[in-house]
Amino acid sequence: MRQKDRRTGFARSISAIALCTALVVARPAYAANDTGTIQGHVTGAPAGAKVIATDAVTGQRVTSTINASGNYIFVGMRPSTYRVQLENGAPQDITLPVGQTATLDINTGTAPGGSSTGTKGGEIVVKGVRARNEVRTAEVATNVSQLQINTLPQNDRNFLNFAALAPGVAVSTNPSSKQIQAGGVSSDNVNVYIDGESFKNQNGHGGVAGQSFSQGNPFPQSAVQEFKVDTQNFKAEYDQAGSAIINAVTKTGGTSFHGDAFGEFMPKSFFGRDKLGRAGHPNNPDGSIPKPDYKRWQYGADLGGPIIKDVLHFFVAYEGTTQQNPAQNVTFTSPFIPASVVAAGQGQFADPFKQDLWFGKLTLFASDKDTFNLSVFDRSESNHTDYGGTSVQSHGHDLRVTTRQYLLQYNHRGDRWLNEFSVSYQKQRTGTPNLTDGPEIDLVTGGILVDDNGHAILGGNGQFQPQTGNTAVGIGGTVAQLGANSFQQDSRQKFLTFKDNITFFGDGHVIKAGIKFNHAKFAREESYFADGAYFFNAADFQNGTCTATPACQPVGAQIATQPPRSASATDNQLGIFIQDDWTVNDHLTVNYGLRWDYESNMFNYNFVTPANIVTALNNYPGWKAAGINPADYISTGKNRKPYLKAFQPRLGVSYDWNGDRDIVIFAGAGRYYDRNLFTTGQIETLTDTVRSDTQIVFGGKCGANQSVNVPQFDPSFYDVETLRGIAASCNQGGSVWLLPNKTKVPYTDQFDFGIRKRFGKIQTAITFAHNESRHIFAYQRGNRLPDGSYTSQGDRWVEDNFPAEGQLPGFNGKLNIGAFTGKAHYDAIYLTVNKDYNEQDGWGFTLSGTLADAKSNAAIEQGSDEFFSGPDMRQFGWQNVAGIDKYRLVATGIVRLPWDVKFSATGTFASGPSFGSVKFPANPPENASAVVNLGGVYWPKYPFAYKNLDLRLEKKFKMPWGHELTMDAEVFNVFDTLNRAYSAWGAGNGTPAPRIENSFTGNPPARSFQVGLKYSF
Repeated sequence: MRQKDRRTGFARSISAIALCTALVVARPAYAANDTGTIQGHVTGAPAGAKVIATDAVTGQRVTSTINASGNYIFVGMRPSTYRVQLENGAPQDITLPVGQTATLDINTGTAPGGSSTGTKGGEIVVKGVRARNEVRTAEVATNVSQLQINTLPQNDRNFLNFAALAPGVAVSTNPSSKQIQAGGVSSDNVNVYIDGESFKNQNGHGGVAGQSFSQGNPFPQSAVQEFKVDTQNFKAEYDQAGSAIINAVTKTGGTSFHGDAFGEFMPKSFFGRDKLGRAGHPNNPDGSIPKPDYKRWQYGADLGGPIIKDVLHFFVAYEGTTQQNPAQNVTFTSPFIPASVVAAGQGQFADPFKQDLWFGKLTLFASDKDTFNLSVFDRSESNHTDYGGTSVQSHGHDLRVTTRQYLLQYNHRGDRWLNEFSVSYQKQRTGTPNLTDGPEIDLVTGGILVDDNGHAILGGNGQFQPQTGNTAVGIGGTVAQLGANSFQQDSRQKFLTFKDNITFFGDGHVIKAGIKFNHAKFAREESYFADGAYFFNAADFQNGTCTATPACQPVGAQIATQPPRSASATDNQLGIFIQDDWTVNDHLTVNYGLRWDYESNMFNYNFVTPANIVTALNNYPGWKAAGINPADYISTGKNRKPYLKAFQPRLGVSYDWNGDRDIVIFAGAGRYYDRNLFTTGQIETLTDTVRSDTQIVFGGKCGANQSVNVPQFDPSFYDVETLRGIAASCNQGGSVWLLPNKTKVPYTDQFDFGIRKRFGKIQTAITFAHNESRHIFAYQRGNRLPDGSYTSQGDRWVEDNFPAEGQLPGFNGKLNIGAFTGKAHYDAIYLTVNKDYNEQDGWGFTLSGTLADAKSNAAIEQGSDEFFSGPDMRQFGWQNVAGIDKYRLVATGIVRLPWDVKFSATGTFASGPSFGSVKFPANPPENASAVVNLGGVYWPKYPFAYKNLDLRLEKKFKMPWGHELTMDAEVFNVFDTLNRAYSAWGAGNGTPAPRIENSFTGNPPARSFQVGLKYSF
């Protein structure tokens, strides 16, 4: 009793403060609906009677009051199972999924105006209950339950894999790049919320922080209770997403102790080798390449329970992965490479991956009206890779990802309102540090020489030997890469975010408003030839070292003229929204809202174009002839303004035909702004002020400036700063990348309409979706010949080495200029058929089908910054979006078998993605090489180019002391299907294009097995 008094007193003391916070101080971060609503109608109870909902896990009690119409409502409820009852009445259980509205109608057996027909000692007895998930909504959403997460087969414990159960959503099958794509645009347009906080990658590509080139998982699956995928018409509280959002909620410690410990194992013998690499197949015709090593352990544990029962609870989870990926093969094919180098560097080398994920959460139920959550999340991973082929192991990278987040949430509940406040700090880092330090060592054969007439010739016999009368101006082809890698990158983002949302409810309305503030810091560093690279004649190089003998001296080098430094920016992000869910009557429901977003420094607004570039642009004859105004690209640090018009109206309407939730017609429309990526904008800063590498030939010329002579090699040139000084004396700039001063923000206008129909326990829906995306950004070629043309034969050419007459004065390289002219439209039909699993029936299934027509005028690959095939990304016209399926069907099933055995399956069948074309016409212009269209030019040869079926079987054993042991076995790609990868450079390469290539995709790529064990208490 004393404990309850303390909690009630606490509520009284802070309720006024909470209300002031909601109305005055409100400063939120990324608003996300990670809660749900329980509502219903009570027959036979008077207005003012109390309805109580008790969380079956945490024991938290929430009270609502029946209004004059006989309705009650609970908003902002944690997803869980609740016991709902009238005060002093019999409880009834109802399950509330994340982001959903669950309806529970109660009939007390009392006729209106009469007396109860079912009372006992003055207690109201519930006579009938009807519980169901809400279908009166315009949102197109898919809920993924904890049962599905725990029971359906999956290879790598990434909870985001189950996003593929939603129509219009595809999960990457590339094991080294776990990304989610939806709505006919790239993965960059997705946003993931965990406990209401955004895990958006605002720095680089991939959509989700840490997933740009990682094979790891963004969060421990054992800590995820459930999640929801919204593919169309999500509400105004959501931001920074142009395609789809994923909304996950974590577990909370309950009133009793519960925990799990698990391990999953896939040894080399269980891992299937792809068909193309098996003996007698295209990638291993003579069978000389052995099956690569592979082994993976996935393991972890979680524990939750009370510290002070009903007051302070905890939950902790850990998951780890130790994985030996298929070994990388280093193979030298040039006959000029010394035997000593072959012996030291050739062979199979391990590709290890290690990840650790930690999550901890404290929950304080300060009163029936006040709840605090404090959570900590930590992610750390390492992957040694990027070697193989002609690159030795020391030339590789350690792909590292680290994420840490601290989150404090406070919710206060009033009689007809709810305030939700949170503050969080998140830092995320992705980088590729080298496995070894020092310069890169490249072994070359031949060299580019210029004879007395200025014609290029090639030195032969594996030697770089300038002949009498010839001048060395370039380096020959590389046949082996030793030493350290010449490129490293590091991306960082830090967020200090506040959010406060307040919800008012009553009389058919649930009005929610919020404001966010996010203080963001970004940094990007690229080390490109910072430690230099030395080029040696392959035939003369010995043991990877060099002496003073002329035969072992490098013939050339490449180095950045400046040491690396970070490009950084601070960006203050502000967002405001208001929305109303209005239940007009038993038939009509309207959801409408408005959102506005602002960022102070989204896209390199403070950059100042260097003076030498300004001078060169103003004196560039090609731009003058083409009518390109340099002022449109020269930044003073003040002429790029933040975008102020990001207003986003959103509207949804649903109509329940009979008022019984059997047939529901719905429609929605809205505008959804995303954002430009920091790294994309910082290419301008890094290229124009930091990355300026120069290739030199000792005793010859500067590769970038043929008027400057380079001295003969001297051992002092092994000093990095000495070599940098020689390169700087070349006095020639490299590539120049420029953003337009009138920057724009990408957005998508979404429209949809559909119908839902229930057949007994089976819920079906068909949706027609249409999206229009605008302001797709890419850098495109800005080089022009003196007459203003791109080449003498038109625009559709790849030209990386522009002729001298088309170079920007004083520079030698690509001149790229940014454009926001890309557009996309997406038409799709979504079909879903679901039957929830329950223990009474013993079976359940889901079916999700997508038929899509995705088109774009931007001929670029998804997640790309550069259109390198000409001066205009629109030059190939409207065509299919590369990388997106035409049709996709995903089906799952769970069945309870005798002896407490569960069997489950997931099948995916798709058209395969469209892909681009590469052609090499005869007689190309100037220095051009090919015509490359990276839009969706072709489709795979076969109607279902991707087919995969995974199975899982689990058996539970009850221990005599009440605990539980679960054994499971999984089979992935049951039919051992070869799922090929499709790219412009393979399947689209040539005339005619083969439309097939000898590369594969899939995770895993062939039939594989996994076994697991879990102990629960």
